[in-house]
Amino acid sequence: MHCTVGVVKTRFEGSRPGVVVPTSAMGLDFKELFESEVGCDIVFKVKSESFKAHKVVLAARSPVFRAQFFGPVGDPKQEEAVVEDIEPFIFKAMLLFIYSDKLPDIYEVMGSVPMCSYAVMMQHLVAAADLYNIDRLKLLCESKLCDEITIDNVATSLALAEQHHCPQLKAICLKFIANPSNLGGAYCFRI
Repeated sequence: MHCTVGVVKTRFEGSRPGVVVPTSAMGLDFKELFESEVGCDIVFKVKSESFKAHKVVLAARSPVFRAQFFGPVGDPKQEEAVVEDIEPFIFKAMLLFIYSDKLPDIYEVMGSVPMCSYAVMMQHLVAAADLYNIDRLKLLCESKLCDEITIDNVATSLALAEQHHCPQLKAICLKFIANPSNLGGAYCFRI
């Protein structure tokens, strides 16, 4: 057997033809799955509202949900769960994040007339994320809250940071308070 190998050297100028790979649409696809309610196997009763979801998606994103549905004392056949400590719009926002991996828009969660500010929604989401151990959501909300510190919300934000272990938010609040020009006409006194 005889084989001849040849090497051709050519230089390619200009842009190379190739395959254009679109950005991932996974978050949009999962959000659509949530909104369509196709294949849902759990219903959450949150005050007067109900939210359908997929246990496996929730379990993939939250160790608390994983334990609730698939842990040693969990119930994989559970079809309904009552949630008492979270407002419905916050639970919906948390579910939207779980499915899309993006912070939801306030109008998407509450409709055309929001009943609270974006900062207040972020504060509630920090608490929900802490409760369900969704670290990325908690950090994203903490980051947004750091950008929203004002004289009107610094005390609430500091208390939230303490209660839910948000070190960056706590540091920003303390730095804000330490700067006298941020306090304007506010004053403190000791009794």
